[in-house]
Formats: sequence, structure tokens, C-alpha cells
Amino acid sequence: MIEVAITAVATATAAALSTTLLRRRGRAAEVARAEAEARRVREAASNAARQVQSAALAEARARAEAIRASVQADREAVEAELVAVEERIEARARALEGRAERLRDRDAEIEGQFDALKARRAELQTVERQLAELATQADQAVERTAGITRDTARDELRRDMVDGARLAAQRAAREIEELALSGAEAEARRVIDLACGRYGIPLPAERLVTTVTLPTAAAARERLLGGGREVLQVVTSLSSVEFLPVDGDDDTLYLQAPDPFTREVGRLAFERLAKAKKADASAAKRFVDEARQELDRIAHTAGKRAAEVLGLKDVHADIRYLVGKLLYRTSYTQNQWQHAIETAFLAGMMAEDMGIDVHLARRAALLHDIGKVLWAETEAVGSHAVSGAAFARDHGEPPEVVHPIAAHHNDEKPASALAHLVAAADALSGARPGARRETEEAFSTRVEDLERICGDFGGIDKAYVIQGGREVRVVVDPHRVDDLGAARLSFDIARRIEGEMVYPGQIKVTVIRATRASAVVR
Repeated sequence: MIEVAITAVATATAAALSTTLLRRRGRAAEVARAEAEARRVREAASNAARQVQSAALAEARARAEAIRASVQADREAVEAELVAVEERIEARARALEGRAERLRDRDAEIEGQFDALKARRAELQTVERQLAELATQADQAVERTAGITRDTARDELRRDMVDGARLAAQRAAREIEELALSGAEAEARRVIDLACGRYGIPLPAERLVTTVTLPTAAAARERLLGGGREVLQVVTSLSSVEFLPVDGDDDTLYLQAPDPFTREVGRLAFERLAKAKKADASAAKRFVDEARQELDRIAHTAGKRAAEVLGLKDVHADIRYLVGKLLYRTSYTQNQWQHAIETAFLAGMMAEDMGIDVHLARRAALLHDIGKVLWAETEAVGSHAVSGAAFARDHGEPPEVVHPIAAHHNDEKPASALAHLVAAADALSGARPGARRETEEAFSTRVEDLERICGDFGGIDKAYVIQGGREVRVVVDPHRVDDLGAARLSFDIARRIEGEMVYPGQIKVTVIRATRASAVVR
């Protein structure tokens, strides 16, 4: 059994070895076939690569040949162009050489002419010296014969000619002035008559309220006057309006304020307090603020309305506000807002007839009194005309509008036709029948007071009250009052008038000290 087993194992082992050998032989054959296929593929690839390389080399050679031909052609073209350029340069050089030769010839010719001119100039200078010597000898001979030097004769002749020309000019100027004045007055009357005839809008005289009446009800009166008039004192502290009793009338209070606009604020606040159920400090403050806002709104509206009525544009809002505040000012009962509009219309009508810009005339005339508001509220230095002109200039108004404002009361000397026109329109508006009212007795009293005050100062020859009491002109003795004394005298008279008199607007004091000389023309 063991032998059988051994035999079986040996047989199986031989079979396994035989199978393994067969498998190895098969794999060797496959490897041989693969290697043969690889050699065939490498040979085919090598042949294909040689073919592609040959084709690429042929193509590169063809391209290189084409490039070489192109470069050769470009080179030949550049060489041909260079030859042409060299030929042109040579031709240009030859031309320049010829021109330079001609210029050298011309320079030589000019140099010869210059030498000739120098010689001629030397000859002329010699002749001039000889002529100057002869002229000097001739002048000396004439001076010896005439017994007077040449400079003295020239000065006397110049003086005679200047004196004659001055005399002729003075005569001509006087004749022209007389001719102009003779026709100007008639023309001015015609223009004024036309303007007055065309403008016929009735303007009633108005008076601003200066008093208020206490309510009849005892409770309302007690609210206003109780506690030592505490409520009214609050209104006074907020608005600067004082409520003063009227002698002989317990139901009326007189309003005293720095200006009419402020007085109107106090009046409105008082009336609202009188109607209110509760009158205390808070109510007084509220009513004063409301009154001020309402009056500001009315002033803005009035200024805008004035500009619209006159067809004026681009008027600064602050200027319109001042024009509107003129609604609360009067001069001898004439409302100044209405006066400004009336003056503007009159100035525009006269300007149209005289060929002057109508809009400029209306603009200057409308603004001519805005300084009255500034002058009253800010105590501006100078007259209302100067203050108004400065304000208008600072708010963009042109010089042709500013100057008539400053000159309408001769604070500046009128230097344009428009300035004279605005002054004339202002005078017309104030002088028309019914425009302003003042009793003859009050006017006479004011004139007498002005003359009396001026007469109390020494060194005064004469004193004239002009412009309806708005200006005092004082003529002093130049031997008793010097220039410094004249300036001091005008100040002293003005302070005396302020302290002793009550007057509307302002009064200008002008002291005149002049040295007069005269001669007779025969």
C-alpha cells in the first residue's frame, strides 16, 4: 500500500511537473511572438518618422528659400531708395551752395552800401553842426537887436496864448451854459408836467396809530394793569415799546418806541393781550413773537408787491424787506411805502420821455428811502441817503442805482442825469397837493427855533433854513472862524438842535466858510 501511495504521489508529481513545463514553453512562445511584433512596429515607426522628417525638412527648406528671396528683394529696394536719397541730398547741397554764394554777394553789396551811408551820415552831421552854429548866431543877433532873450519871449508868448485861450473858453462855456439853462428849464417843466399828468393815482394821507385804548371790562383792565402793570412791562422789555399814560385820559395809553415798526409790534401785542382770557408773562412773550412774525411777513409781502407793481426783478430779499418796512413809516402823514412807489413811477415816466433807462430809474427811485429804516433802527452813521446807498451797494445793486440813492438829498453831488431825475421825482411826490400835511404854525415855529439856535453862536453872519426845515446853512465870518472852528461849529449846532427841538426825520447843518476874491475884466 505504501508503494502504491508512493507511486501515486510520484505520478502526480510527474504530472504536475509536466504541466508546469508545458505552461512555461507556451509563455516563451508568446514572448517570442510579442518581441517580433515589437520589432516590426519599431521598424514601421522608424520608417514613418524618417518620412515625416524628410517632409518637414523639405518644407523648411522651401520656406527658408522664400524668406531669402523676400529679404533679397527688400534689400534691393532699400538700396535703390538710398541711392535716390543720396542723389536728392547732393542736388539740395548744390542748391544751398549756390544760395550761399548769392548771399555772400548780397552781404558784400550791403556792406558797401552801409559804408556809403556812414560816410553820408558823417557829412550830414557836419552840416547839422554848421547849421546849429548858424542858428545860434542868428538867435544871438536877434536877441541883441530885440533886447530880450529867446526863453523870455517864449514864456511871454505862452502866457499870452494861455490867457487868451482861457478867456475864450470861459466865454464859450458861459454861452453854452446860458443856452443850456434857457432851454433846460422849459424842457424840465414839460417833462414834469407830463409825468404829473400821467400819474394820477389818489393816495390818501395816513397816520400810524400811536395810542391804544384800555378795555372797558374791569377784569380785562385788571389783567393788563394789575400787579404794577407787570404784563405791560414784559411787553416793553421784549419789544422796547413803552406804554405811557395820557394826561386827562385814563382810558388811553401813548406808545413810545424807537421806530414806527417796533411801535406797531407793541400795539398788536397789546390788542391781543386785551382780548385774551389769560394775560401773563408767557402770553405776553407769545403775542410779541406773533406780532413780530406777522409784521415781518407783511413787510416781506409789501416789498415783493412794490417790486411786482413796478416790474422790477432780481431785487435782493433784504432790500425788498426794507422797502416793505417803509409801510410803517410816514413823513408829514405821507406813507413812505406809497411815496417810494409813487416816486418810482414818476421817475420812470420822466426817464422814458428823456431817453433814460426806465427800469434803472424805477429801481433807484424805489430804493431811495430804504436808509430811513436803517437809520432809525441801527443809528447808522450819516444820513438815510448815505446809509441806504451803502446797504444797496453791499447787496448787489449796480453803481448807476447806488449813486442816485446817495445823491437824492445832495449828500453826494449828483453826477448823472438819473441822480437828478430821482431827486426831482422825490420832490414831486412830496410836494404834490395833499401828499404831506403840517400846520403853518408848527413849521414857522421850527424855522424860528432853528434860526434862534444858530444865532446864539458867535462868528455867524447869516443862517438860512432850506428844504422845508430839513437843512440849515450857516455862513460864518472867515476872519473870526477858521476851518477847524467851522467843523466844530457844525457839530455844536447839530447837538444843540437834537437836545432842544422835536422834528421829523433829520436836519442837516452845513457851515460855509469861504474866502471871496474878485477882479474886473476890462
